[in-house]
Amino acid sequence: MEELPIQNPNASFDGPIPGASLTTEVGNRPWENTPKESSLDVVINNYLRRLQNEEIVMPLLDAMRYGTSISTLVEAVIETAVMEGEHTIDIGVLASPVIVEYLKGAAEVSKIDYKISDIDVKSAREPKKIDSRLLEEVLDEMEKGEDSPITEDIETSAKELKSSSKGLMARKNKDDKDGI
Repeated sequence: MEELPIQNPNASFDGPIPGASLTTEVGNRPWENTPKESSLDVVINNYLRRLQNEEIVMPLLDAMRYGTSISTLVEAVIETAVMEGEHTIDIGVLASPVIVEYLKGAAEVSKIDYKISDIDVKSAREPKKIDSRLLEEVLDEMEKGEDSPITEDIETSAKELKSSSKGLMARKNKDDKDGI
């Protein structure tokens, strides 16, 4: 028996099972306990100290270079720290403008064209344009009533696909010899 191919080999099923949060006692998760730090000044200094580490800031700069907005990166960093029990979400929200400004400065020093928000990323994308010569050719073919070679190929492959359907519930073709 032939084995079916995997639809998406990158699909990961390592996520939490629904109800997994109810399987442990309250207080066993880092975010359910008191945070390690509650002072805004200390949290900001911790972030700035970490961001001075080349191993941490270089991947962030690479992400900015490839189009990720600074606000998206900062949100991910803060949510991770909250999840690990470093600080509360409100302290993270208050610290985020300082982190954004630090990353803006790092991007400017690295001569990276950065985007602050996702709206900036979306507006910076170039709209897709159709080549006017190609459009004129297609319109001319439509006016003449001629089928382009691509249209003929598509129709031929559709007919072949339709005639090759041999599933359990497939319609019987007149061309079938044994009527199966």
